[in-house]
Amino acid sequence: MNHVSIPILLLGIGMLVVLAAGAIVLRHVGLSRQRGAFDCTLWRSAWVGGPSWQHGMMRFGPDRLRWFRAFSLRLGPEVVIRREEILDVRRELLPPQLDGEPERCLLEFSLLGERRLRAVVDRVSGAAMTSWLEAAPTGMVLGDAD
Repeated sequence: MNHVSIPILLLGIGMLVVLAAGAIVLRHVGLSRQRGAFDCTLWRSAWVGGPSWQHGMMRFGPDRLRWFRAFSLRLGPEVVIRREEILDVRRELLPPQLDGEPERCLLEFSLLGERRLRAVVDRVSGAAMTSWLEAAPTGMVLGDAD
């Protein structure tokens, strides 16, 4: 490789990095502007290092919740929770870690197949999640008395 092609190679790599960062920002802005989207941190298993908290956006749908990881180029959701899979949701308020920080709540979903999912959201989003679950049409939620 001669010395003239090295700056062109570096320019190409730089352009790819800028394009990837721009795509991530545009995806995040597009998700956050849709109705029913809110910040949500999930406890998930990772490829490296075992399970950890991963930040992203959760979006309400008529029959499911969709979670999108924050820093990802993937267009579709990473986690989908169907309303009919939810057996129970336990909600616990978490104390603020810093002064002036909004209250958050820990949501623990009990799902079909002995699966559990934990999420941390702000208090308003936690109340909205509870309302979404309670507003399900009759027969849509397991254990529904109607």
